[in-house]
Amino acid sequence: MTDFNTKYAIRSVALERRAGYDVRIFLLTLILCLVGAVFVMTSSAVHSWQKFDGDSMSIFWSHLQKIGLGMFGLIIFSLLDYHRIEKSARPLIYFSILLLILVLFVPQPAKATAHRWLRILGFSFQPAEFAKFALIVFLAMKLASHHRDPFAYDRKKINQGCLLFSFVVLGLIVKEPNLSMALLVMGVVAVMLYLSGVKVKRLLVIGGICLPFLGLIAWYTAYMRTRLIEYAEGIMDPLHASHQVKQSLIGIGHGGLTGVGLGASTQKHFFLPEPYKDFIFSIVGEEIGLIGAGCLLIIFLAFLTRAWRVARLAPDPFGYYLAAGITASIAMSFVINVGVTIGLLPATGQPLPFISYGGSSLVMSLCTVGVLLNISRQIQRYESIEPRMLAE
Repeated sequence: MTDFNTKYAIRSVALERRAGYDVRIFLLTLILCLVGAVFVMTSSAVHSWQKFDGDSMSIFWSHLQKIGLGMFGLIIFSLLDYHRIEKSARPLIYFSILLLILVLFVPQPAKATAHRWLRILGFSFQPAEFAKFALIVFLAMKLASHHRDPFAYDRKKINQGCLLFSFVVLGLIVKEPNLSMALLVMGVVAVMLYLSGVKVKRLLVIGGICLPFLGLIAWYTAYMRTRLIEYAEGIMDPLHASHQVKQSLIGIGHGGLTGVGLGASTQKHFFLPEPYKDFIFSIVGEEIGLIGAGCLLIIFLAFLTRAWRVARLAPDPFGYYLAAGITASIAMSFVINVGVTIGLLPATGQPLPFISYGGSSLVMSLCTVGVLLNISRQIQRYESIEPRMLAE
C-alpha cells in the first residue's frame, strides 16, 4: 500500500508540474459545476416554462452564462499573481464598504424583503458576496504583516484592526438584513483569527457578544422571527417545521437509496419554491438518492481537502491566510446549505457552492478558486518534499 501511495504521489506531482497548478482542484470544480448545471436544468424547467411563457430552458441558459462568467474570472485570477491582490487589500475593503452602504439606498426588486442587490449596466449582484472576499483579502494582509516583521507590527493592534473592519462589514450586512451571510462572515473571521494564534477563549467571548445581538435583530425582523419559530417548532415536531424544510425532507425521503431518476422529481413541481436555488440539494437527494448525494458530498470533501492542502503549502503567510479564508468560506456555505436542507439549521438564503443557480455567489466562488490555483502555481515544493508527504 505504501508503494502504491508513493507511486500515486509521484504521478500526481508530475502532472502538477506539467500543468503548473493543482489540477485536481480545477477538475473537481468543473465536476461540481457540471453537476450543478444538470440539476439546475432538471429542477428549473417547470418554473422556467411558467415564468418565461413556455421557454423551459431560459433559467438553465442563464445559469450557463453565469458559469461562463465565473470561469472567465477563474482563468483571470489563476494567472494574476495573488501578491497583487495583497497590494489592493485596502482599496478592496474600502470599495466593498462603499457598495454595502450604497445598496441600502437603491431601489430593490419587487417583493424583496431586504436591500441586497445592486444593478449596474444591466447586471445584478450582491455586494455582500464581494465584501466577503474583500474582507478575507484584508484580514490575510493584516495577519501576514506580523509574520514578515514581528517587531514592526504590534500583534494586538493588528487584531484590533481586523476586528474593526470585520464589525463594520458585519454591521452593514446585518443592516440589509442578511443574517445568514453575517453568520458566514463571522465564521470565516473566527477561523482566520484562530489560525493566526488568537485563543479560543477570546473568540468565544467575541462570539458571545455578537450572537445575542444578531439574535435580537432576527427576532425583531418579521420573516426571520417566523423562520426561527418554525425551526424551534420543527425540532419538537417535524410536522410543524417550515413549509420549505418539510418539502425538502419529503423530497429527500422520496429519493430513498438510489433516487427516483434524473428529471423525475415531484418536489420541483411547485412544492419547493425555486428548487434550483437554495434547496437544490433536496432535488439531488430525490433524483439520485442517498448514494448519489453521498457521492456529491465526497466530491465536495475532496475539493476542500485539496484547497486546505494549498493553504498548508502556501509559499508565504499571506497565501496561507488567503487560501485558508477562501476554503473556510466555501466549506461553511456548503455546511449551512446542506444543514438547512435536511432541517438541522433554520431556513436561510445561503446557496450551495458551485451547484445552486448562478449569480453573485457562483461567480465569486469560481473567482476564488482561481486565486487558489494561482497560489498553487507558486508553491515550490516538488524537489524539497518527500513523496510520502505529497501523498497526504
